[in-house]
Amino acid sequence: CSIFRYDSRVSPDSCQYLSATFGNSSRDLCALVISQNIITCSIILNFLNVQMPPRREPDHSAPTQATVIAQFRDYHAEKFFGQGDPRIVDDWIQGLEFIFEVMDCPDRYRVVCAQLQLTGDARLWWNAYWSMLPGEKEGCTWDRLKELIREKYYPSYYRAEMERQFLSLQQGTRSVDEYEREFTRLAGFVPDLVRTEAQRAQRFIDGLYPAVRHKTVGHETQTYARAVAIAQEVDASIGSEAVRDQSQPSSPAQSSSAPLLPPALPVAQPPKNNKRKGKGAQTDRRTRRRQQQIPQCPTCGRLHRG
Repeated sequence: CSIFRYDSRVSPDSCQYLSATFGNSSRDLCALVISQNIITCSIILNFLNVQMPPRREPDHSAPTQATVIAQFRDYHAEKFFGQGDPRIVDDWIQGLEFIFEVMDCPDRYRVVCAQLQLTGDARLWWNAYWSMLPGEKEGCTWDRLKELIREKYYPSYYRAEMERQFLSLQQGTRSVDEYEREFTRLAGFVPDLVRTEAQRAQRFIDGLYPAVRHKTVGHETQTYARAVAIAQEVDASIGSEAVRDQSQPSSPAQSSSAPLLPPALPVAQPPKNNKRKGKGAQTDRRTRRRQQQIPQCPTCGRLHRG
């Protein structure tokens, strides 16, 4: 009965009680089986309590600045030097926003990560700007940082020029793919004009080639992606039709869409005034007379004898 010591809930007195009460009867056997089951369960429970480590709840706490920066560096974002074409500004900002969306970066850490990519003149300007506003740098948001950089390195005259190009953009002789790339590039400079999917899709359709636009507007184009896909299909269809028309031989009656006209009659020229005065008129008459007397050579076609 010492085996009961594995479980504090079962004591040796329980074994003595079973032996004194049931003796060697069949109930003694049943009690023994029950007690053995209890002992087995106690041993298993004691073993599990010793071997199994305590369960830890998953850590749902917010990431630290160090972990966010380490994750951000793995994407090898572009540096910003504050020099060159103003279009570099928006390319750099859009590249950072793509990385932030992929890594689900909290807004308060986006400013920290962006500052790490400022170098050269851009870093000097950034430090000088905040040195004049002590205490306000901590409250700078990602949207505010983008606004400051655009004001500094993306001048208003350039934004006005990009807006003018966007509003006058037409497909022209470009393919839909080429037109869409230029549309996307210019739209990045004028986000206020394409804030919604419907606005973006409508402006894209308005600039399409007339034949492509006419067939595109008949479809459901509530989203920009849908409008581009339909325009690409229409453009490819029109191109295929043009190739088929060029490959088919045309009959004489179809060679020209213009009606057949009778040959043009010679236009009567007004009589020339050949009246000459003095020796000039006489010289002309003598020259014509000599030309009539000299025969034309059958070999060279010139006027000479022999």
